[in-house]
Amino acid sequence: MKAVIMAGGKGTRLRPLTCKIPKPMVPIAARPMMEHIIHLLRRYSLTEIGVTLFYLPELIKNYFGNGADYGVSLRYFVEENPLGTAGSVKNAADFLNETFLVISGDALTDINLEAAIDFHRKKKALATLVLTKVEAPLEYGVVITDEEGRIRRFLEKPGWGEVFSDTVNTGIYILEPEVLSYYDKDKPVDFSKDLFPGLLAKGEPLFGYVADGYWSDVGNLEQYRQANYHMLSGRIRLPIPGHEISPGIWAGEGAEIEHGAVLEPPVLLGEYCRVKKGARVGSLSVLGNYSFLEEESTVKRCILWNHVYLGAYTEARGAILASYNHVKHKAAIYEGAVLGDGCTVGARSLLKPGIKVWPGKYIESGSVVNNSLVWGSSCSNNLFGNLGVDKTANIELTPEFVAKLGAAFGTNLTEGHRVVVGVDNCQPARILKQALIAGIMGSGIDVFDLGTLSTAATRFAIVTLGAEAGAHLRISPTNKENVLIEFFDGQGLNIDRNTQRRVEQAFFTEEFRRVSRDKMGGLAYVPRLLEDYVEKMLSAVDVEIIRNSAFKVMVKPDSSCLSILLSTVLEKLGCTVRHCEVDAAVAGSHQEEEKISVVVREISALMPTEDVDLGVVVDQNAEKLILIDEKGNRLDDRCFTALLTLLVFKHSQKPTMAVPVYASQAIEKLAEKHHGNVVRTKANARSLMEMVVTEKIFPGQDGKSHFQPNFDSVFSLAKILELLAKEKMSLSQIISELPSFYTIQKEVQCSWEDKGRIMRTLFEESKEHEIETTDGLKVFHDQGWALVLPDAEDPVFQIYTEATSKEAADALAKMYMGRINEMQIR
Repeated sequence: MKAVIMAGGKGTRLRPLTCKIPKPMVPIAARPMMEHIIHLLRRYSLTEIGVTLFYLPELIKNYFGNGADYGVSLRYFVEENPLGTAGSVKNAADFLNETFLVISGDALTDINLEAAIDFHRKKKALATLVLTKVEAPLEYGVVITDEEGRIRRFLEKPGWGEVFSDTVNTGIYILEPEVLSYYDKDKPVDFSKDLFPGLLAKGEPLFGYVADGYWSDVGNLEQYRQANYHMLSGRIRLPIPGHEISPGIWAGEGAEIEHGAVLEPPVLLGEYCRVKKGARVGSLSVLGNYSFLEEESTVKRCILWNHVYLGAYTEARGAILASYNHVKHKAAIYEGAVLGDGCTVGARSLLKPGIKVWPGKYIESGSVVNNSLVWGSSCSNNLFGNLGVDKTANIELTPEFVAKLGAAFGTNLTEGHRVVVGVDNCQPARILKQALIAGIMGSGIDVFDLGTLSTAATRFAIVTLGAEAGAHLRISPTNKENVLIEFFDGQGLNIDRNTQRRVEQAFFTEEFRRVSRDKMGGLAYVPRLLEDYVEKMLSAVDVEIIRNSAFKVMVKPDSSCLSILLSTVLEKLGCTVRHCEVDAAVAGSHQEEEKISVVVREISALMPTEDVDLGVVVDQNAEKLILIDEKGNRLDDRCFTALLTLLVFKHSQKPTMAVPVYASQAIEKLAEKHHGNVVRTKANARSLMEMVVTEKIFPGQDGKSHFQPNFDSVFSLAKILELLAKEKMSLSQIISELPSFYTIQKEVQCSWEDKGRIMRTLFEESKEHEIETTDGLKVFHDQGWALVLPDAEDPVFQIYTEATSKEAADALAKMYMGRINEMQIR
């Protein structure tokens, strides 16, 4: 059988290590990744090998030649333009005249290929995908198979709400040559995104073989470190170069260890490596060929490539040094630091943890390097949480961090595009806004500075001004020590996960667009935006009927512009506004939720004794609306959604309502009664907003949905007042006529590593029930339903249940919480 190694990858997430070499040439245990793959193929007698190339192909061809030195025969197929995984293999079609195996040249695995091939032949498959189980499946292609191994579904890099299995695609395939006839040559085609879903749709025999053994796609620098550590610790059944000169210590030809040097296994010394007396090589360290450790130098958990020199008394801890690095005496390089090819680190220099240095840099003696070279500071694996980038002000979210974030966001837009930026009235957010704007403008993007306003008004400004994107900075709703930065697309919607990934990619690789000084973005200020916002809002509301009702509304006043906005809108709607004074001590509350709860209690206590129609509490960002009826009862989120739904079903030309997957079944009951249509969306804000725009729910006079009722409390209040006026009923009367259901939300802690396995198990256990997989796993029972939703930001599951009684809803919640806890104990 023949094999194809796909070796065209750039490995951008491994930069600066891959700035000068393709990813398959990155060494693991002093041997290029592709060389490990060739050894694996030869182990299973796969010696006729085609190699697909694109990025820096000559480096691979020059290293491996015709393959004779490795006991195989290699034939190369170079792409002029990127063709995707399947397209690159089609490029080698003339070579593939029998069943063949495809494997990535930039991953690390010891999977039993013979067992996979036997499975393929036994099943008489057209294509067999080799699968493996991983702890965190989000960054991979999840594959769902039945009991026979036949593939039933693909999920390409799913969100937590789509994870029904922890079984992922390894990129190893056994294919019949006929598969190449299903797509055209010289066109970009991807196996997992294009070809395999197409074969599945056609009903072709497509199988998945779940393999034991080690597999890693070595997708980032941390995974690269771990792959080296796993090789040394014996977790991978692949040969380690050199000879084991003592237990756990491997040394290549010509390696020299002077008397007095200390080596703590497991370690690997490459060919002609030299360790001087007094030098110490700690466990889990790799020293590449011709590396040199001077006297009293120490390395621990470090990966050194070829021709690396460490001067006397130098220290390196958990660092990665690419080839031809020269580190002079008494320098220190700390945990997570990465140096690209050919750098010089001056004497007594200090490289702080996590910094990255691009190839060819010279660091002067005595330097303290706190930030990566060329730009920015150290970074974590993810930027975005549930709402946006939410970090501690001026500790994690520093001005330099935010400027870099702005540059990453701007780089993903087209030069000359326009971005609006708004901010709330908290001082840290206002300072950081300037850094964000500078970073965006540096990438050639024009900026409209909106000043101080709500997130809803920033969304409105994007559409009104015809901008291509936007951003808003505000105090975090979960922690007043944090600042939250939200990013929006040209429709005013939170950017999608693909855009988030591209921003993160630019941020982590520090590949920013740096335009010439005459092409840097311009800055403009927008006058009268709030006036336009109010005017457009009122044009989407039946103002006259509300004025005729002369509602009396109780609110909590403060000095912010958002409070002034609320009062302005209520007055324009002909409402009488009464103020509820709240104890000043509430202002010192750490969390906004605590402040809101106190205000709600005080307004609720006053309502029965005051001649008012409803009480209103709005959060400081004018995003969340809490209503209190004339009897002092607080309306829960279920009632709020039902009120908006009722308005749409009874008083709009298009009776369609979008609600998240966890919303009450009362919405469907209202739809049945009023002949409406319900669209369920994923739980995230983006999905709900997108559907509101698509379905043109609550459009303005121009037919566009400038307003998002679930995220704009002032607009929502105006629409609910319109409903009360049209129905000629009090708030409590309308609520009493809504369908009655009991909804419970709970939270269960769960490690990230267990999430995928637990979701797969729950999915398999629920096959006898009606299920819905819009987001998470929603299971319908006789007494109600339960939704298990993996949280995207925290190591927890969100559990939603609903039934016709509180006891039944509580019982469902306890059942699923107990099952999740039980599976974690195992």
